[in-house]
Amino acid sequence: MKKLLLFFLFLISAVSFKSQASFSLEDALSYALLNNIEYKNSRLDLNIAEQKVKESVSTGLPKITSSVGFQNYINLPTTVIPSNAFNPLAPADEFEELQFGTSINTTGTLKIDQLIFSATYVAGLKAAKVYKELTSKVTEKSLQDTKEKVVGAYYAYLILEENKTLLNNSLINLNAIQKETEILVSEGLFEQINLDQINYSVLKLNNQISQIDHQATNSINILKFVIGFPQDSSLTLSNSLTDFNAENVSLDQFQISPSQMLDYQIVDENRKLSLLTLKMNKVSAIPSVSGFFSHQQTALRNEFNLLSADKPWYPSTFWGININIPIFTSGESLAVTKQSELAFKKSENLLLSVEQGLKQQLSQLYTEYNLALYALENDKENLILSQKILSNTLTRFKEGLKSGLEVAQAQNQEISAQNQLLQSHFNLLLAKLKLDKLMNKL
Repeated sequence: MKKLLLFFLFLISAVSFKSQASFSLEDALSYALLNNIEYKNSRLDLNIAEQKVKESVSTGLPKITSSVGFQNYINLPTTVIPSNAFNPLAPADEFEELQFGTSINTTGTLKIDQLIFSATYVAGLKAAKVYKELTSKVTEKSLQDTKEKVVGAYYAYLILEENKTLLNNSLINLNAIQKETEILVSEGLFEQINLDQINYSVLKLNNQISQIDHQATNSINILKFVIGFPQDSSLTLSNSLTDFNAENVSLDQFQISPSQMLDYQIVDENRKLSLLTLKMNKVSAIPSVSGFFSHQQTALRNEFNLLSADKPWYPSTFWGININIPIFTSGESLAVTKQSELAFKKSENLLLSVEQGLKQQLSQLYTEYNLALYALENDKENLILSQKILSNTLTRFKEGLKSGLEVAQAQNQEISAQNQLLQSHFNLLLAKLKLDKLMNKL
């Protein structure tokens, strides 16, 4: 009984351990690469593209087929022949009924087909390889998108946790002021309105902390969803906000040509596909050549004795060449080719547009990063000033020179400055994250 109890305790502890996890940012990224649904599907698309290349290659390789046919005539076909074919004296309208063949026929066929020349096949093979390269770029883009979502969600949760820590510290300080004020009011040194104002501030701060708790819960659930982690399992984060610093980053490392960016490369691969489609349609008018070889064995019986060794099977073997020569398509081929030309021009225009757009986006991200960095430095100074104001206000409050309302206002200023500093830190991290993604550096 004791051993059974220990076994159950072991199972409970194992399940409990399995349902809890603590992830660093690197852990979260690694987990997401294995479990994020969008990225998993993207990798499947790449596997499909690889199989499509194999499919295209196999089109020009030998094809071997075989078939077996069996016929059992219940009634043999009847042919009529004029009787005078056998008897010249027979009337012209007289016919003889004849039946040819056997009632049981079996045929086995082996056939080999081989494409000898096809310009469309050559162009299609190149297109399949470009399609695989395109899918590879799209998969890489999906990887960057997944990493961006994971890092952004991780940062968001850390910001909320840091905000909650700061608010709890402010609440501790405010609770101490509340107790001191209660004593001063009870001794008649302060008016009740000062305590009411402090009590109001405490309630408001408690409400803010409660809201942050709910936001943090939603934030960790979003992170779970992004990385593919079970929603009903517990997840904690081992990194803190201080582990990530986006300051003092040289923008020189982000000098890159649009042609090195994934968005540009994806559009360029699409342009290459459009060009190959155009070439494929142009060469569709070139004749194609294929060859074949066929061997057939036929059994002709009146009884079902197909496997009898003393009964013959009659062979038939031949080979040949097929040449497919397009002659006239009533303008269909010309129209298809013209559509391909227009589609290729569109792809070139799109590539030029993407190139200019990426340059503009890069310039905008430079600006966003610099503005976020400037805001962060200002908000650091604002926090120092708000803390100084709060400290002076508390000193004068204890001396009876400041009211509870003024203390509450100073406290709110400090909390607002803390929130703004955290938001600026978050904005800077996101600006750096966007730059990293654009540079394919995630």
